[in-house]
Amino acid sequence: MILVAMRSKQFRRLFSYALVGALTVVSTVAAGRARKPFSPAAPDFRRKGPPDARIRVVEFSDFQCPACRYAEEPLRRLLQLYEGKIRFSFKHFPLRMHPWAKAAAYAADCAGRQGKFWEFHDRLYDRQDEWTNGEADRFLTGYARALKLDVPAWDACRGKPETAAAVADDVKDGENAWVGSTPTFFVNGRRFAGGKQLAELGALFIDRELKKP
Repeated sequence: MILVAMRSKQFRRLFSYALVGALTVVSTVAAGRARKPFSPAAPDFRRKGPPDARIRVVEFSDFQCPACRYAEEPLRRLLQLYEGKIRFSFKHFPLRMHPWAKAAAYAADCAGRQGKFWEFHDRLYDRQDEWTNGEADRFLTGYARALKLDVPAWDACRGKPETAAAVADDVKDGENAWVGSTPTFFVNGRRFAGGKQLAELGALFIDRELKKP
């Protein structure tokens, strides 16, 4: 019995050492991935706020993501609260589990090329339950018409390689920044995952950043 107990204790100790080692490896890999450079840049139509603002907010988002829709309200409040002090950039990060997210990203960017990115962006989130199904293309085209876009030009834009490339570049930037979920925000480089973190911690962090000399 004593021998069994000793073996069991030794097993637990070895298991603990192995677990710590594995977590260390994972943390090291994660840190290495997080250190990869990523570009916070986005096309002008996906940016708003003064270019010389002290606060830079970059969002990686997915139009089909319910959490991203939830985050819209605290994000809008934050941008309103610090109006004139934030430069905000939107970057696409369509998740593989969301089959219509990439099509929505293409549609929004093509609306942006006609000066209507934010209007299309808001409509996609406000009506997320409506278009996230097998009839997504019909609804996306309906939104383009409702916003009085040049629909043939918008439709042609959705199929262009440069449209897909712009979204793919955002995804690569998100992967380099080790974005694992949406929405993920970077405020002057500090990561905030989800609308709750942004609302509860983001404003405090922005206040501290603005008080720096």
